[in-house]
Amino acid sequence: MKGIAVFFKPQGWTSFDVVNFLKRKLNEKDIGHGGSLDPMAQGVLIVGIGRNATKALSHILKNSKKEYIAEIQLGQESDTYDITGKIQKNQISKFPALPEIQQALEEFKGKIKQTPPRFSAIKISGVPAYKMARNNEEFDIPSKEVELFECEILDYKSGILKMRLVVSSGFYIRSLAHDLGQKLKTGGVLYSLLRTKVDRFDINEAIDIKTFPDSNLEIYFKASGTVQGIGFRNYARMIAKRLHITGKAENIEKDFIEIIGQGQLKDLQKFLDKISNGPPLSTIKNQFFYFRKPQTAYTEFKKY
Repeated sequence: MKGIAVFFKPQGWTSFDVVNFLKRKLNEKDIGHGGSLDPMAQGVLIVGIGRNATKALSHILKNSKKEYIAEIQLGQESDTYDITGKIQKNQISKFPALPEIQQALEEFKGKIKQTPPRFSAIKISGVPAYKMARNNEEFDIPSKEVELFECEILDYKSGILKMRLVVSSGFYIRSLAHDLGQKLKTGGVLYSLLRTKVDRFDINEAIDIKTFPDSNLEIYFKASGTVQGIGFRNYARMIAKRLHITGKAENIEKDFIEIIGQGQLKDLQKFLDKISNGPPLSTIKNQFFYFRKPQTAYTEFKKY
């Protein structure tokens, strides 16, 4: 398996647990991820497999937006800004009303200065902050500019605020939970976190790491150049039939072809190797592909 892949990181796993798992399963040293998720969080984790893919990660995800579903528990504080830390329950007479919360959230929208949690992977003089925090060392973390693009309250009951958030890279939802709690004078900790989207990559595409690589997978492939009118779709269908791959090949906008293949990993990789070069008369100027969970199920390989 070589390329970009969308995985679902389970709760309790670190992002590096996913990387190390894939290194063992795929016998591949060059694997990296694009954007850490805390162990308590779950959801979309973009992974680059192979040297070319790991190099491409930063380019693909540069300035990407990320979407989360977060639950914040008001009335509590912790040293980690989430429920995994040392919890302190605050004495409050009643939780703030929804209009008060909505007004407070307005101050966090747009570009803001945010200080990452002390228990985070931010490096201070080359040392991860969380290691220094565990040793009770004194240190300062500089604030940085981040952006909250969208904030939608989904539910609010018993002091637990559930929200959908769209944020910039580098935004800490834990810091938002803490800072919102300070603004409301109640305290706040992150209760749960689900990352649902990173740039174009959606949670519905995320491969279940626990069944990988035995389950069926899907390759999404899009290329531009001399790809129409030269038998590219027939070529893809011929290769797919030979490898027992289902899916489709379709000419989309001018000078673009889109191919979807579904099957076992080893067969998909062979399929990808072939279509990446195209048939003899093709000239591929640009191509983009990634592995994901199958979307629409195909029983054969179709040409459109």
